[in-house]
Amino acid sequence: MSDAMRHVEPLRDLPLAQSEIDFDVASRTDEGLIDRLLDDEATKVLLVREGSVAVRGAASTAAAAALSCAEDPAAPRPDAGAPAGELDLALISAADVRRDARRPGALVVYLGCEHGDTADIPYLALDITRIRSDSELGRAGADHEPDGADAIFGDGEPAWFDWLELRSFAPCASARDAGLATSAIAITTWRRSQRFCPYCGSPVVPIWSGWAQTCSNPDDAGRLLFPRIEPAVITAIVDDDDRLLLQHNRAWRPRFHSVSAGFVEAGESLEHAVRREAKEEVGIEVDDVRYLGSQPWPFPASIMLAFRAHACDTDIRVDEDEVGSARWFTREELIRAVATGEIESPGRASIARHMIEQWVGKRLP
Repeated sequence: MSDAMRHVEPLRDLPLAQSEIDFDVASRTDEGLIDRLLDDEATKVLLVREGSVAVRGAASTAAAAALSCAEDPAAPRPDAGAPAGELDLALISAADVRRDARRPGALVVYLGCEHGDTADIPYLALDITRIRSDSELGRAGADHEPDGADAIFGDGEPAWFDWLELRSFAPCASARDAGLATSAIAITTWRRSQRFCPYCGSPVVPIWSGWAQTCSNPDDAGRLLFPRIEPAVITAIVDDDDRLLLQHNRAWRPRFHSVSAGFVEAGESLEHAVRREAKEEVGIEVDDVRYLGSQPWPFPASIMLAFRAHACDTDIRVDEDEVGSARWFTREELIRAVATGEIESPGRASIARHMIEQWVGKRLP
């Protein structure tokens, strides 16, 4: 066994794998829970719009984009900028959005409860992406996509908060806020995307405080629908000389490099998926496979399962279809390549970044 595989430690403090509140799953089936919480002065509401969360402090657009280092490797790289410090969710009193949360198109989800020394704080997520304003409701035959912000804020949004994409927000948030935001984005993304029963095509009805759906078709009564999670393996491949293999996929930005990753196929174990992806993408056989950890990746509905694997050989043979190039790095070579801009590493919200930094032994610039 190589030294790179002998002392493999689990990954900790992943930005999208944190939560400090009680999910309070037992309360979700209470049919009147959402209405009671909207009338409860203690309830705090997290606003969601098109996959972004409302953040306190009105972070600048340039700095906000730079926080994530453009987690999507296929997207244009944002302008460089330093994070402005820890960011906080713009948590709003339920009384301020109670009327809006009951408008057609509003999606409300019970996220859980924070237990305090003197009182508990319930949290709701309110997705305003498709909420309809009074004027839209009165417009006969309106078939356009509503603007949720206009419906709630009228002439203009409050100046004390800004909208920030989850991958930009999570690395600079507290564990509580990152956990709340991740749950909110994951469940509201599913709710927006699945508005009809996948079995019969009838409209669905939200139940269980937003965490499940049921089919409205009387002939399909009793069918429960839950969020579908797509598992993906992501692997740091190392060789006998403790070098790390990084690859560049053709769909990515020119200098972006990361570790091997791919979806788990039907009927496949995680370990088999690790070995298959390595062989398919870069032509490397791996033997020893060690689990490192996992984190949600709700873009739109994945969970990333991280591994480190030992390469049986070092002869790289990229598939030339998905992967355009790959190379082995020593720690010194990788640090130098990142520092000089020769390669671009994954953003701080991604589990890939933490896997690479774990192998390097320190944070990358």
